[in-house]
Amino acid sequence: MVTMHPGEYFALSYVEPYQIEPAEIAACLGMPQELVMAFLARRAGVTAELALRLSLAFGRSTESWLSMQSKFDLSQVRENIDVSTVRPFSFPRKDAA
Repeated sequence: MVTMHPGEYFALSYVEPYQIEPAEIAACLGMPQELVMAFLARRAGVTAELALRLSLAFGRSTESWLSMQSKFDLSQVRENIDVSTVRPFSFPRKDAA
């Protein structure tokens, strides 16, 4: 399953259709333009702070931004982790009292 990075989603849903410049986004979010550009370039993910700022400025819920980031992170890990190196933990038996 391919999951989109939140920065890519943001670019496709807001930046491209409305032709918003990174400097304008940075001003609305109250953060450095370099961070906005890193987010749009998928070099930076959504933090709790960024999720709140995006929610306040663009109207999606904070939780939706965090969920999108979490789903993206999990999809990346699932593609790159060798699950054969993981085994279930064997809990010691508890003696019945």
